[in-house]
Amino acid sequence: MENNRIDVNVDLDMSVFQAGEMTHTKISEPGRFTRMGNAVYLQFNESMENDDHASILVKITENGEIHVKREAKNTNLASMLYFTHRDHNSASLYTEYGVMQMKTFTKDSLVEIKDDPLQGKINIDYDLIYDNNIVGNYKFRLIFSV
Repeated sequence: MENNRIDVNVDLDMSVFQAGEMTHTKISEPGRFTRMGNAVYLQFNESMENDDHASILVKITENGEIHVKREAKNTNLASMLYFTHRDHNSASLYTEYGVMQMKTFTKDSLVEIKDDPLQGKINIDYDLIYDNNIVGNYKFRLIFSV
């Protein structure tokens, strides 16, 4: 089993259509790429207001599932989202008021990772669903490279 950790540059572009409004978030941060067994991990921070940050961990399993964990300790907000191409998955949103159980529906997903030099992209188009209602449409575009 090969374990390695490589410093990378991460660019994330997130588009959200929710409640009739479109918002965009762009993040450019240093990160770390790790290969453990047949899974790969990408870890980076998202800078937020008031000198706060959210820690983001993206895991790609050997069967192509994508897990995205986001945690902002100072605001007590966290989420754990699971994505499987063209399928529904469970999701959890942790707030100061408790845990909201949600679902994701992955409309489209793409993972490409190339070695020498290390670079890759992770694209996810998904709906976030609460109580059988779509609360938002999301486009997650992540590019990383050494």
